[in-house]
Amino acid sequence: MPYKCNRTSIHLVVKMDPWDTGLRLEPQYLHLGRCSPSFEDNRQGFFHFQYHFKECGFARLICGAMVEYSSSLVYRPPSTRSDLYSRSPFMERINCTNYDAGRLTTPPPQVTTVTGHLSASSGLMFTGTLMNADFSAPSSSSVFPLGSQIHIQFAVQRSFHQPLQVFVDECVAATTPDLSTSPQSYVVIANHGCLVDSRVANSRFLPRQTPEVLHLSLQAFEFVEIDTDVYLHCQVLVWDPAAPADHMRKACSFHRDTNKWELLDDPSSSVCSCCDSTCGATGSRHQRDLEGLSVEVRPRQSNVVVTHFTIQKLAQNGDHGELDANGSLAVRRSRKGKVENKM
Repeated sequence: MPYKCNRTSIHLVVKMDPWDTGLRLEPQYLHLGRCSPSFEDNRQGFFHFQYHFKECGFARLICGAMVEYSSSLVYRPPSTRSDLYSRSPFMERINCTNYDAGRLTTPPPQVTTVTGHLSASSGLMFTGTLMNADFSAPSSSSVFPLGSQIHIQFAVQRSFHQPLQVFVDECVAATTPDLSTSPQSYVVIANHGCLVDSRVANSRFLPRQTPEVLHLSLQAFEFVEIDTDVYLHCQVLVWDPAAPADHMRKACSFHRDTNKWELLDDPSSSVCSCCDSTCGATGSRHQRDLEGLSVEVRPRQSNVVVTHFTIQKLAQNGDHGELDANGSLAVRRSRKGKVENKM
């Protein structure tokens, strides 16, 4: 699924059946910014977006001689549907970078990107799906009682045989499908894979069954003074499973019984100890890690919006963090009865 840009416009193509399952994406739910597909090529099996940046509402960023236009390709079918694609919405960031010759004092970098690819163009498709309690099938409901567990599966589907391991680098809950327009937000995962919500709630990463799938159990919450659905905006990435965990590639949960962070894939590791400060590899270390990986398994990332869910309210009569007899957070509520953003 390539896209090409010039100084004023973009031409992007999207495969009608990206998973090769025989089920087509429905064009009425597929948008580039505010634009629908400009035409369909049924013979080749592609949707085409051919527009000027202004038509689709691309954002423009000027930094010196660099001019970057950006938007998002979003597929968001109704949650009432039961087929595969209604359970597999996705969002991809689209960036087009040019250089204004009139502002250049030195030649532009040789890596100037005016042609890009979506994650699926390299044989990868990222998904975030609401699942049932045992993760055996997609959830039949998107409504969850306040304080209950929401089960989410992050996965990468690939067309080549090289194994991959999926991680969630960051996740922010918002009240709108577009994170930038949300009046409130709540950080769930940050600092390269630290599940910060597990510090105050019964949320955790669950043991892996396969490297290319990551399971998250998230305790349901609601926003202060806002009655709305919740959208989970996440940055998902993949690494070579053979690469050892470090501060940049990890899945960490906080265990309140031991008052410690724990690495999902190796509980004895101390990699997660940075979660209470700042996690990050040095530039040289990070570059050495990348150089040791084949092109097919160097880290790749995608923005994923998990299908929105609705929180069913309970009686508001207590303080945030009230514990049940088993020591787990029974109901998440602030003094006003709702979770507040502590980040």
